[in-house]
Amino acid sequence: MQSIFRELLILMIVVWAVAVILRRIGLPTIMGELLLGVIVGPAVLGWVHPNEVIEVLAQMGIFFLMLHSGLTTAPREFFSAVKSSIGVAIVGAIVPFTVALTIALLFGLELRSAIFVGLVFTATAVVITLKVLRDLGLANTRMARMIIASCVLDDLLTLVFFGFILGLLREGSFDPMDLLTVSAKVIFFFSVSIAVGYWGYPLFKHPFRDRSGKGFTFVLVLALAAGLFAEAIGLHIILGAYIAGLFLEERVASKELIQKVEDRLSGIAYSFLGPIFFISLGFHITFDAIKSSGIWMIIALTAGVFVAQILSAGLMARLAGLSRMEAVGVGVGMSGRAELAFILASLGLSMGFLDAEVFSILIFSSFLLNLLTSIGLKLLARRLGGSVDHGIAVDY
Repeated sequence: MQSIFRELLILMIVVWAVAVILRRIGLPTIMGELLLGVIVGPAVLGWVHPNEVIEVLAQMGIFFLMLHSGLTTAPREFFSAVKSSIGVAIVGAIVPFTVALTIALLFGLELRSAIFVGLVFTATAVVITLKVLRDLGLANTRMARMIIASCVLDDLLTLVFFGFILGLLREGSFDPMDLLTVSAKVIFFFSVSIAVGYWGYPLFKHPFRDRSGKGFTFVLVLALAAGLFAEAIGLHIILGAYIAGLFLEERVASKELIQKVEDRLSGIAYSFLGPIFFISLGFHITFDAIKSSGIWMIIALTAGVFVAQILSAGLMARLAGLSRMEAVGVGVGMSGRAELAFILASLGLSMGFLDAEVFSILIFSSFLLNLLTSIGLKLLARRLGGSVDHGIAVDY
């Protein structure tokens, strides 16, 4: 137990130091958290090692980050963004998948492994992008809303792809029922969630309007319930967390409660659990399995996926009505790869579709993509700040 608290102390010192230093020089704090995760983790110093406690805290960090993001987004804005983001999500998923698949084949991987590599690089990193946008003051812009909506749709598409690709890889044939089953789960989840959000939330007048209703605790109850509902039907818990926060608005809750919930969630998500998640991503980086050929594959995957994501998603965002710089920002913002990509890579390793070397290559490439996303948005921030629409209600 003492060693666990010692490692937590090291992590919190890292979080504090990164916040103080990087914010002073105007850089997104996530860049330091990712890099220092590698330094203090097994890859370099070995001061902190992955363990069950840190993994639980990291997963809770994802949950609270998405809950806070949903709370700070109005439902009308999100669903308006979803309508205009369908093309961005579809094209922004197919093109990186194809590029990653092609690169894997060129480096000698068999088709089954290459398909899994493509699948890993289809998943986006919505939580990381959220953190960068917040650090740069771009979280409440139409560009940010399109990025978040596109990332959510992209991850849903990834889950759909995963459902029938897994059947194809395991059985050697495609069963259309796999696609229909996963699609039905997605439709069912959103149908139930939207119905509860619009018609169910207003029924909870006591916890949402009365001081004695323990509103903050009740919001956590709803978020956990929605997250577990998503998990139960085969989706990711972050979808439930986001939806639970999305429908908590002044239509159903007091302004005082919403402010209180937002303040508390912000502290938990961005000063404690969220940074632990970002730092823990660096723990997955190892240099043992990466040979000279692996380095070139890392470079090819990182550069190929980054360029493909910017061109594909950026072009579709431009067609959806965003300015040129906003469109580039959407492409850059969708380039990160994190939690869902790591989950898929781990599944590929455990099921024998990927070996240890390829797994390390995927994790390393994802890590570099996260850094490029942070750096890219930082470089665009000044120009984006003058060109993006900060309006609350935006017609796409």
